[in-house]
Amino acid sequence: MRFFYTPINMKNKQHLILGLAITTIVLLMPSFASAQCGLALKDEVLKEIGQSTYLKDFRVKLENTPAQKKAGGKETFQILLNKGTHYRFNVKADSSLNDQVILKLYDFTKDYGSNYDQSDGTSYEFFDFFCAKTQVYFISISFAEGQLGCAAAILSYVQKYEQ
Repeated sequence: MRFFYTPINMKNKQHLILGLAITTIVLLMPSFASAQCGLALKDEVLKEIGQSTYLKDFRVKLENTPAQKKAGGKETFQILLNKGTHYRFNVKADSSLNDQVILKLYDFTKDYGSNYDQSDGTSYEFFDFFCAKTQVYFISISFAEGQLGCAAAILSYVQKYEQ
């Protein structure tokens, strides 16, 4: 069996590499933009957690996509929380956004907390949760007036508590 080798001259090789580089950049550009949005906010929120211990972050970029329209303009995450633990949820929206970011903690049957008070329209930078039952909880992040933009939230451990 014979193999044929076709040499590639240096000029064609440079064009091939340049084409691959441009294609890669164009394909990854949307993810770079959303990652920057969330990472910058995450760093700002990390400064605000105080003495609590960072556990997990949730970064969202709400856009006008069919999937997010179907989800009601919110992003939802699952998290396992442990009984007897005091947790803190810090949340922040992009500074260019006038809307208030809403973080809700709930399960299949009950709402457990939020940083947003619907009665007077006030949002807070954080809320604390004293977990009474080990289970999977849901976190949703949205904006009060349904605007599009970026938000970041941090789940942190404050301390164990006696029940």
